[in-house]
Parts: sequence; structure tokens; C-alpha cells
Amino acid sequence: MNAKTIILFTLLSVFPMKCISQITDSLNVRKDSICIGVDSSKTFYCLFYEIDNNSSNVFYLWIEKDIHLSEREKIRDYIMRDKTKSEGSMSLYQMAMEYNSTYQCLSIYGTFLKKIKPKEKFTIQIFSEEAVPECKKKQIFKYLDDHVVTVSENTLRHYIVGVDNFNPRIFYKKGFITLPINLFDF
Repeated sequence: MNAKTIILFTLLSVFPMKCISQITDSLNVRKDSICIGVDSSKTFYCLFYEIDNNSSNVFYLWIEKDIHLSEREKIRDYIMRDKTKSEGSMSLYQMAMEYNSTYQCLSIYGTFLKKIKPKEKFTIQIFSEEAVPECKKKQIFKYLDDHVVTVSENTLRHYIVGVDNFNPRIFYKKGFITLPINLFDF
């Protein structure tokens, strides 16, 4: 083999690996905690779970109560199924396709949906009035690792028809959400 052939073969074999690594490097998660002293009599504690979208893709984020193994199950269960089963209730998909309604975040496990655009950050803050032991912090961050779901818009389109027609009012608007620590009493 001559030198040109070896160089060409090497470049062709390396190029696809470089593209794959760029695609997978899209979301960064940072975990941190802080103690905030309001004055000498009151101190608060906050854990931060920050998701940074470093890509050019849009991502959707929600928090699942149950863990599903497949991507399809996660999407179908959270967006397509009516979890309340009460009369007059509807799935998140039905709410997203409804144009004449206004929405509020009724349930962190049922109707919370955040759209994270390219180069945006979203932070889940866990608030406590008492110091959080290191073992409890690890439990909470592990829980969030297991239950926070992020799905790219392209993947969501693969499973859900009409994603582009979702009512924009269905999405949580702020760049953070604050949750009480007692939500994580397990």
C-alpha cells in the first residue's frame, strides 16, 4: 500500500468517530449545593441540578415518577397517557393540542414539561430549611439522574405526531423550578 492510501484510509476511519462524539456532547448536568444565610437567625439550603443544552437541538424535559426501560415507554407514558383517569381529565398530549386553554403546572409528575432551546440552561432547585446531610444529597441527585427525562425534539417527533403544533402555553416558562425537599422523602 502506498502512503496516500494509508492516509486516506486513516482519515475516513477517524472522521465518523469525531462526528459521533459531537452529537453525544449535547447536554451537561452540573450538581451543586449551597447554604444561604438570610440573616443571623435564618439559613436556607439549596441543591442545584442544572442541565445545560450545549447543542443546536431542542430538548424536552420532564420528571417521571416511574422508571421505564425504553425511550418509547417514557414518551408514551408521560405525554400520551391520562394518568388521572377521572372524568373530564386528559393526557398532556391532549392539553398540548388544545388551543383555547391556559395551563398551570398542576403536577410535577403529570403535566410539567420544559422545552430547553439551544444554548439554554434549566435548573431544578431543591429547597430545605435544614442542613442536608451528604448521604441525602447523594440520594436526591441519584433520584434526579434516574427520573429526569430529556428527549431531543427529533426523537420526540419519531414517537409523537404533531409536536410542532403543541400549544406553547403548555411549556414551563422559567429557567428554573424550585421543589421542596420533602418531595424527596423516600
